Amino acid sequence: MSDSSKRIFTAPNIITMVRILLIPAFVVVMFTVKPYNVGLMWAFLLFAVCASTDMLDGYVARKYNLVSDLGKALDPVADKLMHVTVMICLSIVFSDKNPPYFILAIIIAAKELIMLLVGLFLVRKKVVVAANIFGKVASTFLSIGVCILFFGEMKDIGTVEMGKVMYLTGFIISAFGVAIALVALSVYAVQIVRQLGGKLPTGEKKIEIDTTVKIQTKVSREKEADADTDADKQDSVGNADGGSQKNDK
Repeated sequence: MSDSSKRIFTAPNIITMVRILLIPAFVVVMFTVKPYNVGLMWAFLLFAVCASTDMLDGYVARKYNLVSDLGKALDPVADKLMHVTVMICLSIVFSDKNPPYFILAIIIAAKELIMLLVGLFLVRKKVVVAANIFGKVASTFLSIGVCILFFGEMKDIGTVEMGKVMYLTGFIISAFGVAIALVALSVYAVQIVRQLGGKLPTGEKKIEIDTTVKIQTKVSREKEADADTDADKQDSVGNADGGSQKNDK
């Protein structure tokens, strides 16, 4: 029976790969398709597809027992790339808005960069840290916030004042998602410390040193005991020789 965890071209993995390929398509559509509202609408549809497939691939993997090592690695990468890319693009679109959206984009990009570097470090240490629920909750709020921002920016929907209200609402929800993402990062850091602490490399070295010292001490004592035994034997032989010489006389 084949091990499904090692398979590459499973349905969930293909869905995740498609999601990654849609990210550059989102950027191209958002900034090249004219008129502006049409470009926004198509970009929003691509984002909606990416967000929905984020839940779909995990559901299919669990339901049909298609969870794989590649899927575990690709899914969070696709999720992070999608949100960072979308938030950077929206920062460009909303460059004249207040409060400035680029602040949220910078925080998320910095957080994901930290997790990427730490992840590479953990791979070298062969330490596995499970994802926590806060990451998925943060992704959900970010996606909702982005959807509201898209609708608020579309000029044909509602009035200018309504657009301002929707921008502020989308910003607040996105900011809440960013805050939860930072909580997820904190929980991740605690899990890493516990995992690395569980390995106790310093303690292992101490045990090895103590064991080596004990073995060396035991060997030294055995050598000393052997030397004492040899000395006793020599004394016994000397005494026997002396006694035999006296008898000859």
